[in-house]
Amino acid sequence: MRITLVSNCGLVLEQDGSALLLDALNKQYRCYYGLPPEAFANMLAGKPPYDAVCGILFTHAHPDHYSASRTEQLRAACDMPVFLPQPDTPERLTMQFGPFTVECSIFPHIPVPGMETLPHAVYWISAAGKSVYVTADAQIDTARHRAILHGRRAEAAFWNGQYLSHPETRELVLGAAEKNYIYHIPIDEKDACGIRRKCERNMARFGADLPGVFLLEQYPSVLEL
Repeated sequence: MRITLVSNCGLVLEQDGSALLLDALNKQYRCYYGLPPEAFANMLAGKPPYDAVCGILFTHAHPDHYSASRTEQLRAACDMPVFLPQPDTPERLTMQFGPFTVECSIFPHIPVPGMETLPHAVYWISAAGKSVYVTADAQIDTARHRAILHGRRAEAAFWNGQYLSHPETRELVLGAAEKNYIYHIPIDEKDACGIRRKCERNMARFGADLPGVFLLEQYPSVLEL
């Protein structure tokens, strides 16, 4: 499986000639880097790897993860299923998108002052014997994560930088996957949100005890599982 980070939280998973988009159709929002216009143009034109998109997933509808207009444009250009969690989405469900089996678990979002509370999905995605765990902005709940991960370990997991800040979540990250990536990191040099600096400080402080944990600060970044 190949995974490309195309924006601050946008992932493109490729397997057996198919591509699955996850939080990839977003736009610039505050200090978060959105999908570049040229990448979106390639999607609309169906240029590889976007010539065989089998589905579009979103963790939630905040603008740094989801653009309704871009989603409708792409769906009109190349018809494929779209999944965005809704208030009536079951707490657990499993879906199939081409070669990808997607297990969805509904979590609360991290509390954000001034932003609406929306349904938020955490995903375990597997294909061809490889698995990926994606947490985005899920509220910290180590017991819930451990219940989902019980008895299995992903090849790769993607975490919000908040999971570097607490001993219990650093322990959770280490046990979750062979390689763990801290993503959703601003690349603005001014770093007005302070999130990148906090991630870098935490890695400088705890990195020696976090083998297999990496900051994803460059877009695009291509990972091979």
